[in-house]
Amino acid sequence: MKLLIIDSDRDLVEMLTSWLKTLGHEVYRAFTEEKARIEWQERRPDLVIADPAMRDADILELYREMRTKHDALLLILTDGKDVQDEVRCLESGADDYLRKPFFPSQLLARIRAISRRSRATLERRPSSIIKVGPLCVDSLHNEVTIHGKTARLTPTESKLLHLLAINANDVCTAGQIVTHVWGYDGDGDTCLIKAHIRHLRQKIEPNPGNPRYILTVPGVGYTLIRRNEDLDQESVSDACSLRVAAL
Repeated sequence: MKLLIIDSDRDLVEMLTSWLKTLGHEVYRAFTEEKARIEWQERRPDLVIADPAMRDADILELYREMRTKHDALLLILTDGKDVQDEVRCLESGADDYLRKPFFPSQLLARIRAISRRSRATLERRPSSIIKVGPLCVDSLHNEVTIHGKTARLTPTESKLLHLLAINANDVCTAGQIVTHVWGYDGDGDTCLIKAHIRHLRQKIEPNPGNPRYILTVPGVGYTLIRRNEDLDQESVSDACSLRVAAL
């Protein structure tokens, strides 16, 4: 896997570079925003590992700019303890985050999970297009279309929406979502999921604050409603059984 590490902490970057190379990864590094931009364009990494608090650089703005030239997955390394900082990173397109300090095994687990997710994305075929009511989810091109308007999705958003789409009208639990999208076992990181759900709603919902398509099932998870626009609310409610998805 081709990795680009962006951080002003030279000791950390040198340590991670040496260690990740011994594991067989192709690793590049950048200590400044200018160098990061050059390396991103020339090396075309699969995964960017970056600290958003890097001195004299806006990593999230850089990510939004550079992914229009070469799309890559983004793993945030952060010193921050504020949950809102994590939410801001995820809503800006980051695929995962890891708090400093961390054990090498934690970083490796996330890289492996992202690698599996990346391979799955590359293996998708055009038949992965799924229609759910007025929504057309194209996980091959990481796009969703609704009422003729197409929105670009990050790879993580694409995989999450694809999961909800293939289980339309059924409930996907937090644990099922995290296992499918991030490759981890366990009950699921609700903060991580909520951030991506909120971002998806901003892209497909007429009113993200009062969602019509992606609904929360309190204490359980989320469901994508197979809503036909010519049905009234009562008919839609009758059509939605809200079963827990058997993944």
